[in-house]
Amino acid sequence: MMRTLVAMLAGLLLLYLAPGGLCQGCAVNKDESPLVRDLQKKMIYSVNASAPPNPSILLALRLAQDHNRRIEQDMLNKLSQDGVQRAVASFSSGQVALHILAQQASCSKPRRVSANGSTINLVRLLEQKFQVELQNIVSHGNPLTNFYQLSLDVLALCQLNGRLSPARASALLSPDHKKYYLSGQFSVDTAAVAVLAQICLQTRGQPLPLKVDKKIRQNVQWLVKKILNEKRSDGVIGNIYSTGLAMQALSVSSSYLKPGDWSCLHTLHTVLDKIPQGTFKNPMAASQILPSLENRTYLDVSKLNCSMDPDNLPLSTTRPAPPTSRPPSIRVTYTVADGVNNTFNDSISVTVPQGSVLFKVMEVVQDKDPSKFSFKYTQSSWGPYIISVRGLQADNNQRTYWQLLSNGIPLSQGAGDYVVYNGERLEVRFSTY
Repeated sequence: MMRTLVAMLAGLLLLYLAPGGLCQGCAVNKDESPLVRDLQKKMIYSVNASAPPNPSILLALRLAQDHNRRIEQDMLNKLSQDGVQRAVASFSSGQVALHILAQQASCSKPRRVSANGSTINLVRLLEQKFQVELQNIVSHGNPLTNFYQLSLDVLALCQLNGRLSPARASALLSPDHKKYYLSGQFSVDTAAVAVLAQICLQTRGQPLPLKVDKKIRQNVQWLVKKILNEKRSDGVIGNIYSTGLAMQALSVSSSYLKPGDWSCLHTLHTVLDKIPQGTFKNPMAASQILPSLENRTYLDVSKLNCSMDPDNLPLSTTRPAPPTSRPPSIRVTYTVADGVNNTFNDSISVTVPQGSVLFKVMEVVQDKDPSKFSFKYTQSSWGPYIISVRGLQADNNQRTYWQLLSNGIPLSQGAGDYVVYNGERLEVRFSTY
């Protein structure tokens, strides 16, 4: 009996020391759960029926404890239709990866997604797109997208046992300023997904060669240290929008943390305080914070049992109505600048309704003087993403993009979410990574 007890204790110790074992995560208590349910409902209400379905929203809802089965099934059906109709032509590799994770979390089969009489193998599609990303790195020194999406690719292929070389993946996600920094700022989001991807490689049941395992451990150790360096006194990690993914990463890498490195409960309580303030009104922001509130991560998608889901998230038949009163006006200064070639730097002062977002300001300014302030954008899962201003196009291979700033400080929100205020100096600047 003593031998059995010793063996059990040794097993528990090994589990604790293993990457991802007995994580330091935390979850809301019974009194706090209404905040999570409110967040779920706002995510569902915010879905635009005319926009392509967002796999991140379904993924987050599936990782929650409470469910509305009808809504989730409807989202899954629309996601499958979208995957069959658009995947080959227009999806980036990261979008395919998120579609795979959402399908898997819904107990569907990513290798056989069917809609309207057609079927697509999303895992095979991701394998192909991932290879194209790698070829672009060889040819141009950069992926077609970015290392955030490449980390999602590795995570999804690992979860579904797709064709993936752990040795190549560990080299791909190794420490590098170009991979994990944007305009000199460390990208907590990218690092967090890279941690999740590599912890998956270590724990998916297939023993790794010692050299590869050592490399992954070194990678994760560096990434975890960098993430912890971005921790603020209030528990926020990076900014409030990167905190959810950071919580996931830290919760599965307990063996890389020392006592006192991070208090999950401190971070959790700060996040909960932000929910009633509307901080996570963007459904993508909500989708990235929701799993951590339930002590779940993207590594849990293959462990869900859909037949056991409760159907306990009722929704009102009417969506919240927008305000009808006309808001007062505010005045802001708006600048567009070529910070790479220094070919132009133009400013204008305009009046907009209080509560307007930056994108609204850009539209007003463009109408006033299109020769100086015209712009183009694409719809991303986070909302409008600026790709061109005054004909100057962002180019990932040239590592250029359009940066959004307020009073000289980079914004943590997109143009469609950031609410401007009176007297603010706004800028859209052509910049390099």
